[in-house]
Amino acid sequence: MPGRKEIVDMDNLFSGAEQIHKLEKAETEIVRLKEEIEQLREISSTDLETQIETLRSQLKSQSGVLEIPIAQICPNPSQPRQTFLEESIQSMVHSLLRDGQLQPVILSEQGEQYLLFDGERRWRGARELGWETLKSVIIPKPEALHRQALLTSLHREDLNPLDKAEAIVLEIANTTKLKSEEIVRILSAVIRRLTKQGKLTELSGVVTASHASQEELVGTLNLSESEQDIISELLALQLNPASIDANIFPMLTLLSDLKTAIREQGLKGSQAMVLQQLSAKNLEVKPKKADTLRQQATTKVIQEKLSVAQTRSLVREILKAHKTSSTEAGSPTKSVSTVAKSVQKLSLELLTTLETSKLEDLQQLLEKKLEDIGEILKQR
Repeated sequence: MPGRKEIVDMDNLFSGAEQIHKLEKAETEIVRLKEEIEQLREISSTDLETQIETLRSQLKSQSGVLEIPIAQICPNPSQPRQTFLEESIQSMVHSLLRDGQLQPVILSEQGEQYLLFDGERRWRGARELGWETLKSVIIPKPEALHRQALLTSLHREDLNPLDKAEAIVLEIANTTKLKSEEIVRILSAVIRRLTKQGKLTELSGVVTASHASQEELVGTLNLSESEQDIISELLALQLNPASIDANIFPMLTLLSDLKTAIREQGLKGSQAMVLQQLSAKNLEVKPKKADTLRQQATTKVIQEKLSVAQTRSLVREILKAHKTSSTEAGSPTKSVSTVAKSVQKLSLELLTTLETSKLEDLQQLLEKKLEDIGEILKQR
């Protein structure tokens, strides 16, 4: 094992605020960085990268930069980011070849091995190049490694919604002992109930509030123990429960080929949710045929870089082409009634939780239908 300098005592790095004041006076600067990183969910992605870079600089000055054998470095199994596109890795390979390793990776110790805390793309690129060592700075392994990695990655803009959904569910499962499917089902039920009760705005309003304010509000919502645990955990991560239910957790229900396309081909989560409509049931074809049609559509979306609105139009065309005449000749009155009820459910509170792109898609769709209705009425 390579020679090592004495490492600063950072056992409490990324721990709760109560533990910060117990650190040695000599670690004052690192404590300051720790406090800022604990507040990652309140700052922008640019600020986050700045804090990580400052932390790396402090670790350099405290423990020095070491050459660690790549064979002793392992990816962090608790890393929220599970998607590493080949295009991204090759970009890193070219960067390493051109400029060398500009920044050390951040590792945490685990026996004779080291876990990656930050810098997995550099590690993957170096492995492809056949490098034997990586410049590294070391921190002791945090007690709650998954949670700390989650807080570090959660609000980075390039963390895709599928990775985010799986990481959040895993963290809640570790904290509450609930199963993943229970977490998703319970949250959905809570959001529906709070929407009917007109309390969703209150819940969204405390996302960035203090822990005490969050807990005070949660205590007034008449939640079961499991419901309270889930809501409290999301708020502790400074996540809007309504937004997670509407925009993030649906990623977990995606078909396997769409999840693969997100991770390996860069398909966007919002596009995947639209393509999910191309199921055997909706297309009224056999599952194998539906898989083929959906994969062809997915390839078109990725290669032609279609927007979400364009993806929606493509899916509508495919569905229309494969709908049977009997389906289109079904009960129009019943269909209109069902649609009307669905539109009525789009309360102002629920709409405020949707992403801008989804609101724009909905607006475009409704405006088009209103135009169609207007044309029909003119002819009568």
